[in-house]
Amino acid sequence: KEMMNALYAMDEVMQSNEMNMNLAAVTPVVLILLGMRSTFRFMYYVLLKLGKSKEETYAAFRHIILDIERLLVMRDNPPSAPPRRTTTTTSQIQHQKHHYVHQSVLGSDDLGMLMLHIHECRVMLWENRRRFSRLIVRDVVEDLAEVSGERGPVSVQQQIKIIARMCRTYPFLKVVSTGVSFDLSRE
Repeated sequence: KEMMNALYAMDEVMQSNEMNMNLAAVTPVVLILLGMRSTFRFMYYVLLKLGKSKEETYAAFRHIILDIERLLVMRDNPPSAPPRRTTTTTSQIQHQKHHYVHQSVLGSDDLGMLMLHIHECRVMLWENRRRFSRLIVRDVVEDLAEVSGERGPVSVQQQIKIIARMCRTYPFLKVVSTGVSFDLSRE
C-alpha cells in the first residue's frame, strides 16, 4: 500500500512538472526559429539587396525631410541684394528692403525642388507602405500636401512649422539613440 502511495505521489509530481518539461522542450525550437528568421532577414536585405530594411527606409525618409527643411530655412527671409553704387534715393533702398522682407514664398526653382523632394517622400511611402500604418500614411500625405501648398497658399514660415510638427509627431522621423558611443578609436 505504501508503494502505491509513493507511485501516486510521483505521478502527481510528474503531472505538475509536465508544463515545465514542455516549455523546456519547446525552448530550443523557438531559439532556432528566431535565429533562422534573423538570418533570413539579413540575407534578404543585405546580401540579396532586394529591399531596404525598416531602419534604412526611415533613415532615407528622414534624409529627404532634412533636405526639405534645409531648402526652406535657406529661403526664409533671404538677405537683400547689396545696394548698387549708382545714386539711389533712400526711399528706393527702403522700398527694396521692404520688398525682400515680405517675400515669404518660394521662387519657381525652389518650389520645383520642394516638389521633387515631396514626390520622393510620396514614392517612398507608396513603395514601402507595409512599413507604415495606414493612419500614418494618411497623415503624412496630408502634411506633405500642406507643405507643397496643395491645400492653399503657405508661406515659408508656415512650411517650416509644418516640417517641425512632422518631426515632432511621427515616431519614424525621430532619431533613436542606440547607446553606442561616438568614440571611433579602437584600442
